[in-house]
Formats: sequence, C-alpha cells, structure tokens
Amino acid sequence: MGFKNDILKNKFNDTYQRMLRDNKFLTEEQLKEEYDLFKSKFGPDKLKSLDGETLLETLFNHGNRDSLVYWLEFKNDDEFHTNRYGGIGGGSALKFGIYKRKEDRKWIAGIPKDMIELELNEAINVAREKRDLLVKGSEIIGSMDNNYEESTYLKLQENIDKELDNLGNLGWAHKYFHMIFPDKIDDFHSVEFQNFYLIKMEEKPIKPDARYALAGQYMKLSNQFNMQATCFTGVLMELFGPLHNYWRVGTTEDNQSYWPQMHQGGYVSMGWGNLGDLNKLENMSNKEAREHLKRELSDKYPNTPQVIGKSANQIISFYRDIKENDTVVAVEGEKVLGIGKVLGDYEYRDGLPFPHCISVNWLMTTNNKLPKPKEGLLTTVNQYKDLDNLIAIERLMDSAMNYIYPHKPPHENLVSLTGIIGKIEKILHRKKQLVLYGPPGTGKTYWAEKACVELASIKSFRKIFDDTDDVEKASLLGDGTSKGIVRFCCFHPSYGYEDFIEGFKPSLINGQAVFSLKDGIFKSLCQEAKKNLDKNFYLIIDEINRGDISRIFGELISIIEAGKRGKEMILPLSGEHFSVPENVFIVGTMNTADKSIALLDVALRRRFGFYELMPDYSLLSEITIENLPMGLWLAELNKRIVECVGRDARNLQIGHSYFMEKGTPIKDFDKLSRVIQEDVIPLIEEYCYGDYITLSKIIGSRFVNFSNQEINHELFKSSNKGDLIASLLEPKPEIATSSSVKPEENEEEGPDTDIEGNNGEQE
Repeated sequence: MGFKNDILKNKFNDTYQRMLRDNKFLTEEQLKEEYDLFKSKFGPDKLKSLDGETLLETLFNHGNRDSLVYWLEFKNDDEFHTNRYGGIGGGSALKFGIYKRKEDRKWIAGIPKDMIELELNEAINVAREKRDLLVKGSEIIGSMDNNYEESTYLKLQENIDKELDNLGNLGWAHKYFHMIFPDKIDDFHSVEFQNFYLIKMEEKPIKPDARYALAGQYMKLSNQFNMQATCFTGVLMELFGPLHNYWRVGTTEDNQSYWPQMHQGGYVSMGWGNLGDLNKLENMSNKEAREHLKRELSDKYPNTPQVIGKSANQIISFYRDIKENDTVVAVEGEKVLGIGKVLGDYEYRDGLPFPHCISVNWLMTTNNKLPKPKEGLLTTVNQYKDLDNLIAIERLMDSAMNYIYPHKPPHENLVSLTGIIGKIEKILHRKKQLVLYGPPGTGKTYWAEKACVELASIKSFRKIFDDTDDVEKASLLGDGTSKGIVRFCCFHPSYGYEDFIEGFKPSLINGQAVFSLKDGIFKSLCQEAKKNLDKNFYLIIDEINRGDISRIFGELISIIEAGKRGKEMILPLSGEHFSVPENVFIVGTMNTADKSIALLDVALRRRFGFYELMPDYSLLSEITIENLPMGLWLAELNKRIVECVGRDARNLQIGHSYFMEKGTPIKDFDKLSRVIQEDVIPLIEEYCYGDYITLSKIIGSRFVNFSNQEINHELFKSSNKGDLIASLLEPKPEIATSSSVKPEENEEEGPDTDIEGNNGEQE
C-alpha cells in the first residue's frame, strides 16, 4: 500500500530527514503533552460532566479562549499548537452549527441563507445534542479493532454515518476525533486533502467521499513508517506542495495539430482567436463574463445555444481556473501527447492560430492513453476528476526524469516569472505602479532593477535578460548615447517637479545663463512610450519616500493610476496636452527604517501597489563562516532587535543583502568582519540612540566598552578572529551546535588542533 514507487519513497525519506534537521516537528513529548492537555479539557468524559450554559460556552463560544471551537481553530501558542493538527479554517462560524454573535451575544444556528436566533434554552439543547454525538463518536472509535485494515475503517465509516447524522461529515468533528484518538484518526480534515495526497502517493482512495474510511489509509501508512500521523501528513504537504488541479486541453482544430508549437514554445493554448485578449474579463464576475462571451461567440462563432454555453464555460475555465502549479495534459482525442506544470498566468499572443496561452513547463512527451480515455472527450478544456486517470498522470510524471529536474524553457518560450519578480509583475499588471518597501538591506533596489529589466526584456524580445545580445541589452538599459526603456532616478529633499515633469533650467549660451523649459525624466519617458506602444517602459524611483511626493508629481498624481491612463491634462508651464500611456510602469523603493508607509502621501498610497521585502534567511542558510551559521545568526540578531528596540522595530531589522555580493552570499571572514563593523553595528547604534545597555543586549556585551561608552573595535583586528566569532555567538551560543553548521573544509579531526608540548609550550 503506497510508496510502491522507489523514487517517491526516497523523496519522502529525504524530505523527512530535512524537516527533522530544520526542527519542523514537535517532539514526541510535546505531542503527547498537547494531546493529553486537549483530552483533559475536552475529552468525552469531561464533556459528559458539563451541562447547561457552562456546556454551551465551553463548546461553542468563540470569544471564550478556553472553548472547544477556539482550540480547534485558533489557539496557537506555547501551550497548544492547533495548526500542527490540521486546519479547519474557512467558512463562517456556522460550520459548527451554532455560534454566539459578537454584537448582541445572541446564539445563532441554521445555515447562512436561513439563520435562526435561539433562546438560551434552545441553544443549550443544541449543545447537548452535539456533545452527545461527540461522545457517541468517541465510543465508536474507541471500540474499533486496533488494526489498520481496510475493512475496519469501512465499518467505522458505516457506523459514523449511521450514528452521528451529519456531524460525521464535518471537518471540525473529524479534528476533534483526531485529537482524542491520534493513533486511529488522521489530521487531514477534508476529503479534498485526503484524496489529493493519496493520489500524489499513487494510492487509490478506497471511498473518495468518506473521510473516516480514508483515515485508515493514512494511519496504515504512517504506522508503516513508525511516524505520528501529524508528522506523516506534514511530510506529504512539504513534499508535494499545496492542492492543485489536473486539466485536459485539446491541441487540434480542423484536423490541424498545434501540439508541436505548444511543446517547442513552452505553453498550452486554445483557439477562439477572434475573441481577442481575454484580460477584458478581469473585472467581471463569472456570470457577467459568461454572458459577455456568449454574446461574442454568437456573433463570431455562431452555433446552438448549448454549444455556445459550453464553449463560454471552457473559455472561462482556461482564463480563470487554470492556476500556477496545476498539471496540464495535452491531448489529441484519446491520446496523451504531453504532461506539464503551469508556470504562470494567461497571456494573449496576437498572431498565433491559438492565441490564448498559458506558460507550461512540459515535463514529458508520450503517446499513451489514460485508463479512462473518454473523460473530457470532445471538449477543449476539461478538469480531470476520475481517480484512475489522476493516478495514471502522476505515474507518467514520475517516470519522467525531468519531473525532478525540470528543464529550462527554450528561448522562444512564453517566459513566466515566478517568486518575487512574478509577484511584482502581477501588481504592476493590476496597478501600473508599486513600491517595494522593507527594512534596510532586504534587496529592494536589486529586485526593482531585476524585475524591470526582466519584464522589459520579455515584452520586447520574448526572452530573459541574460539571453539577450549586446544590442538588445543596450535598447533595454541604454548605451551612453541613447536612453533605454528602463530608467532610474532617486528622490531626495531637493528633487522637484522640474526634475520629474518639466521646468525652467539654466544653460550657458555664449557665456550667458539662459533659462529654458526642459522636460523631466518622467515626461520624456511617457513621450517615448507613446511612440513605441509595442514595448513597455519602466521608471525605477529609488528612495521614493525621501522626496516631497505632492510637489514632485503635482497634478499628474491623478492620471498615473491604472483606470485613468490615457486621460489628458494640460501642463501649467508648457501648456501642452499630456497623458500617461498604458505601457509606462513605475517601481519605487523605500526604506521603512526611514519612514513607515503609513506616513506616505495618502494620494500616493491609493494609487500604488505595495510589496514588502523582509530579511530572507534561507539565502544564508547553507553558509557557515568560521563555524558561524549565517542564516541562524542573522535571524537571532533580528529577533533581539525586535525585542529590544520597541516600536517599529520590525522595520529596523538587518537585511540579508548586507551579506551578499552580486546576488551570492559572502563566504570570506574578512568581508564578514567589515560588513559587521562598517554596516551592521552603526545601524544598530543609530537605533539605540546611545543606550549602550540595549546595544549590548542586541549585539552582545563583548562589543561594548561600557566605561568609555563606545564600540570595542579591537575585536575586528585580523588577529582576533576567534574572539570576534565568540563575541558574535555570545548572545545565542547554541546556534553553533545546529545541524546546519558545516565544519570548515580545512578543519582537522580530533579534540585538539594546537601543536603543543606537554607543558603547553610550542615545540
């Protein structure tokens, strides 16, 4: 049962070992302590001892932090970590069947469309009924045979369905029974999760709509691995990632196959090209989009109402429902041609016969049929649901070598950007401008430049910046004689409207200073963008918060927003008609150590999107310098800053970029020493305002000379390497014992590497 595939088994074990090293699990002692605590507060014997209003409040008052519903859904603290035992979030409080309304403290029951206000005695009766069902369910589970056989859990499901009414189908009740019987019930509390991860393990769910029958499959597997169920499911989620869907997409039209272009181009696509760019549907509801498409289809692709309605649904599914990381299966009739993972969002490519495209990393090509090949037949876009087909798709992907090591898409691909750049792209698509904000050293300017260059390169040349030639790079960045489509400026207190839009500036003519009206950087950019609508133009504004936003943007602050692009205004100095075209994007950066975004100009905040960049310790997690684990050390340093500095300390943390060079972590001790002495300590000194006691709590007492009220710079002499490392470790010495610490390559084995004689003298 399960893990018949050796590749999957090895990947599972590797993931488990990595999570152990990273302390991702509660210890067995912690788990036992928390399970026992839960049982002591809410176990069936405890519930049977309660009655009346006490029972009602204990079970269902969300405002009571000692209530069952609060512990099941929200309690995450040192005493109890409810998120470790499976989530039941989402939906309203009515999912529990009853709740106490905050505003008037009335008890409410029913369903969202038909809520009922209960008298106290009625609410108590509801609590008694549900208590009795929880107790009954506990008795059923407690009396079941102590094995993990399929028949045992099918019988359990039958008994739960028979005795518990609808309560057995509720996720919160399933979680309750897991907390009481962690050795019998798993901690996936929805059948969607249970089915998804069984399919990922290439194990067919025995009864897809029965969470207690499915629990048996998980309990048997976790028992085979000698793991607690909550640890086993945690590894599965880490290994396979979040839930996703599987899509069947056709590749032919009128006997013409477009699969070769899709495979070579790294995308999946569909026809109906006369509809144009589907992004016009973005702000419509599904109902509005469907009606809009039906009208367009009736005009451009006449057919019966049934066919038109079916086509509209498929188009909406392609545009809206296929998401990043979903699995796509390209088919021709009953034959599978390729399987891939979705990399990005929808894109319209005018000129292609199938112009509606989504970027895909094709993991494999094949010529097989799925077990149920007729599923979705005669449709262009269809979501796979059949369990046999889903498992077959997973097996095909596992058989492909590049499922584990995906290939880099070829240059002509649709290029999809993920991670931080992908998020920047999405915000710019929606807002046209954004501000990257965060503490110092978190890579704000780096990501602003990288994102703008990559986005401009993809729009102009359909390839990433590294793949462009010198001529193409010059068109993006400029070459000294001409300006590129990505430009840079930095705001400061003296920067004004005349620098940004237009203004009178002096120039020497025949030795005389003459003032003339000149265009600013933003006006020039917009004018060039209007002449080159096939390209996107980007303006990076570094330290945008240091300028007087209202004075710099002037009246144009109202026409930069997405909904007003193209709207003309008359500039007061030149009298020219001016507008901001659709293909102009602004990316600003701001250091929150200087100013909170709450203090920014209100008009700017309303028109810009915002994306926060915080210290990323994962970039340093593999770096150890002289037995100092950089990621752990920086995380602990920032933790002390937050604890000691006080208000807004979160915005004063030290970013990872201080310890990076050209996108790569520094590995040299001397460079590290200089960064700490010249960058890190001066910053923290500034935060502490001469309070050397607080300073010593943050960086360590060895760095502070209390008598002279100064930093002990002697530590940074090259001869004091060992003392400096010891001083850095002093506030949290245990990080040196972390499993992430990698011994230096030249470190010798043995207890003592000093070359000393018996008397401690050098021989």
